Amino acid sequence: MYLAETIVKEIKNLGFTKQLFNEDRILNDTDFLAIDYLLKHSDEIESKRMAFNGSKTELHSLGNAVSEVSNALQQNIYASQDGVTGDMNKDKINSVYKKIIASGKGNFDAYRNYFYYLSQIKDNDGSNTTYLREFNTYFDSTLAGGSPIEKLDAIFSTLDSSSSYSYDGWNSFKEYHSSTSNSAAWTVVENPMNANYLKDAIKWSEYSLVVTKNNPYYLDTLAQLYYKDGQKQKAIETQTLAVKYLDANIEEETAKEIKEVLVKMQNGSY
Repeated sequence: MYLAETIVKEIKNLGFTKQLFNEDRILNDTDFLAIDYLLKHSDEIESKRMAFNGSKTELHSLGNAVSEVSNALQQNIYASQDGVTGDMNKDKINSVYKKIIASGKGNFDAYRNYFYYLSQIKDNDGSNTTYLREFNTYFDSTLAGGSPIEKLDAIFSTLDSSSSYSYDGWNSFKEYHSSTSNSAAWTVVENPMNANYLKDAIKWSEYSLVVTKNNPYYLDTLAQLYYKDGQKQKAIETQTLAVKYLDANIEEETAKEIKEVLVKMQNGSY
């Protein structure tokens, strides 16, 4: 448990390197071997974690091993945006995420960071097929069917205390899922190479508006998807709602674009 805690601190840039040199380090080969160790022993670590953290003579705050690894990978993506090392690490990071998902231990934190990672890259053909395929699998298996709010509440109740959403609260957790669904759907609006996911994107977009009602950004996404799907009247009605719910919180340029899209839909020039 002490080794696991030491590894977590180091890969999250809270350990020896940070304390001694005050440097934001990028994960190296040794770190990825240490991550493999955490994942290999994640069940055992989890079974002992509460007792370890509950020590009356020592202070520990070790989180779920899978969540800790996922969050460390996310931090590393930010730290290595530029340079060859960053590009090399992206392949290794993707490999770790795939290993977590394939193991069946992909908790919310792992999926959240994995989707963010995938959304930043394109496949060789210029599409976002990998991202959209992975998100669709998660959506169908975790979010679709039944009451969206009840399903999200069930997921929220299982969050580990180390998850950021345990601190941010239910509303933030709910908004994350509607926002992520909208972002995936918008990728289909934005990139013609993603047209194969049009029907799925409509499903994600409709979901985002069930969770977060009357959001003009989400309404704009759904309207454009409807139009691309040939549902022109439904698109105009939805875009009209997007304009209706514009308020002072919407950026002026975005509000202008939403209004212009409605005009184009109405006169057939979209």
